Amino acid sequence: METNTQKMEQIHMSLVNGQRQQMVEQIDEYILYDFWAEYAVYLESLYSDPDARWEYFTDATISYHRIKNR
Repeated sequence: METNTQKMEQIHMSLVNGQRQQMVEQIDEYILYDFWAEYAVYLESLYSDPDARWEYFTDATISYHRIKNR
């Protein structure tokens, strides 16, 4: 069974690789209400640059909502 950390890594890699539809599906499978706060913490563990963290977080958020609200 996958841990939340493994799921988070897969979601982030989907975003990095441009697979946004897949990312949305993975987020929906994750506990959605916990995802965004946990993703912010996850990004802090990966990137020391706050601009990089902000860029990934906003990209994921905007992509998620654009795809879900089509």
